Amino acid sequence: MGYQENFWVLFSKKLSNEATTDELKELENLIKDNSEWQYAIQNLEDLWKHQPAKDYSHEDDAYMLHIHRMKELGVPFGEMPDNQMPVKSKKKRMLWYSVAAAAMVIAGFFLFGSFSGKNKSNKNQIVREVNEISTRPGSKSRVELPDGSIVWLNAGSKLTYNKDFGKEKREVTLVGEGFFDVTKNKEKPFIISTASINIKVLGTVFNVKAYSEDKQTETSLLHGSIEVTIKSRPNDKIILSPSEKLIVENQITSVVTTGFKRTKENITRTAIPDISTLVSINKLTYNPDDSTVAEAQWINNKLIFRDETFSDLAVQMERWYNVNIEIKNEKVAQQRLNGTLETETITQALDALQETTPFRYEKTGNKVVIH
Repeated sequence: MGYQENFWVLFSKKLSNEATTDELKELENLIKDNSEWQYAIQNLEDLWKHQPAKDYSHEDDAYMLHIHRMKELGVPFGEMPDNQMPVKSKKKRMLWYSVAAAAMVIAGFFLFGSFSGKNKSNKNQIVREVNEISTRPGSKSRVELPDGSIVWLNAGSKLTYNKDFGKEKREVTLVGEGFFDVTKNKEKPFIISTASINIKVLGTVFNVKAYSEDKQTETSLLHGSIEVTIKSRPNDKIILSPSEKLIVENQITSVVTTGFKRTKENITRTAIPDISTLVSINKLTYNPDDSTVAEAQWINNKLIFRDETFSDLAVQMERWYNVNIEIKNEKVAQQRLNGTLETETITQALDALQETTPFRYEKTGNKVVIH
């Protein structure tokens, strides 16, 4: 059995309470050799505890289906013969299949990074240069980094860091949105790189919203202090204080006219594009009822929007509900909205928005068209 397959077998046995003492010890050693697995395992175990009771009558088919899906995701997991099953009865066999299938499905949200790393021939270990943790639209995750820092990743986000994170330096790359609770270490600053800014901290709590498709990159500071460098203006460093939010406009381009160029046909202007970055510092938005920070409430499953255009809110709702929204009417797209979404389905959310904004919508599968 392959190295990775053995991990899945042992981990699934543990979830189904079928693992022996020796198998649990073997699993513990595997995890020690691959410390980056611990964060994904934590999420898998937390999610498994909340899985509802299942009907196991069709688990054989489900198990084979999920093996196929995981192979498509690039996670090798071979079919296991019956003599390797930790079962003594049909009922236990179905339970184990269910655990393995569910573990693999959940792992789709928390892939440990690429499983395409090379094996060390002498130690039979997986070598990875970079660890990657990502969340799909409609999902969120909590990750504990090797230094003890906690990161919550919002829907459609990705966090990457080197496998030697914390040994000499603490650097991560973020695409999407993350809420960071950074362990203090004056000797090793924690650095976050996004497409438009770099953030340097020693130990603090803050939120970073840096989706590539958004008009702005936002950094919201709750406690401590952070230093922000804008990549298009590397000489400028901005220090944020608690309760401040830095907003950086993404890719704002203007044209500077420099002169004329004479040709035989006509006279044309010569223009050089000037890429400038608009920056502003605002105060965080607090909920008057409980003093919570609106910019960070997504980690509590609340989508709070204040004076947002419908078009900008639609982008957030696409990630939140894993849908595609198309607004056909420009007036509706520019309508400004306020509110909070928490337990509502996409249909309930749209129905609630209709109470303040005149529009109608059609929903087909995960496609929503607003007129």
